[in-house]
Amino acid sequence: MLKNFNTYLVNLLGVAVPLGMLYAAYLLHLNLAEKGTWILLLGVAFFASALAAFFNYSRLLKITEAPISTIAAAAQGYIELHGISSTPSPLKTPYHGIPCVWYRAWAYASRADSAFSKQPIDRRLLEYVESDHLFQLRDETGVCMVDPKGAEIIFAEQRTFFKNEHRYVEEYLPAGRSIYVLGQLDTRHDHFDKNIINQDIRASLADLKLSPQKLLNRYDHNRNGQIDMDEWEVARQDVSKHIHAKHATKAHTGSFTLAKPADAHLFLISAKSPQELVAGYRHWAIVHLLMLIASLLALIKFY
Repeated sequence: MLKNFNTYLVNLLGVAVPLGMLYAAYLLHLNLAEKGTWILLLGVAFFASALAAFFNYSRLLKITEAPISTIAAAAQGYIELHGISSTPSPLKTPYHGIPCVWYRAWAYASRADSAFSKQPIDRRLLEYVESDHLFQLRDETGVCMVDPKGAEIIFAEQRTFFKNEHRYVEEYLPAGRSIYVLGQLDTRHDHFDKNIINQDIRASLADLKLSPQKLLNRYDHNRNGQIDMDEWEVARQDVSKHIHAKHATKAHTGSFTLAKPADAHLFLISAKSPQELVAGYRHWAIVHLLMLIASLLALIKFY
């Protein structure tokens, strides 16, 4: 369900794949297997290491090359900002109710694998939800809004719990924490009327109807497997509050909005500081570069 590259997954595969290919190629070489096969394995290892090294190095360059600015002194364009996050209206994670500025959450149907196992296993995804509320970023000079849609988000915390043979997972950015943002700063002067708000409410309700399992998970309070009129009214009110809050945030806050760049530039929201990100990307770039060199030396030696 992730819409962006997962740095952890890229680095995991960037190490596991080359190591596996190198080991397999070595075994084939010892067994005098067909030469073309183990050369292919070494080529895969070389290619995987090259991709992972490039991924981390490109992230390192984008963070170090972006202009650093305060909010008050920021010019329109691609910049990095960091400050304290908050929301104009309260926002909480859907399952734990933790105050935050952004979240994404999964609900899975789970059951024990056998009568002798108490460890639940995931069976199917019942619901995935991700917040799209704008939140505020404040530093010592001013305030701007951040639109998280389309961002790669390095979350601060994760919570998991089991209830009624269901597994619930939440990733979120807590409110009131330091946040680092790399993106496009724009100046917008939007004005909203009732027709636009009502249109958005109808669209959101229509989307909700297209996800009956999500509707049941969130609003079937009597657990009879159906949404009655009272439950639908609660859903309608929740959607209406969400849309009104979203438009009110855009209409009544400052004119600075940091959002996803229109081009291919990285849009990053991180609970880690830029110094921590730079150190991490530099570390992994070196690791994958060493894997790349090892793959190249093995290819030369075996060839």
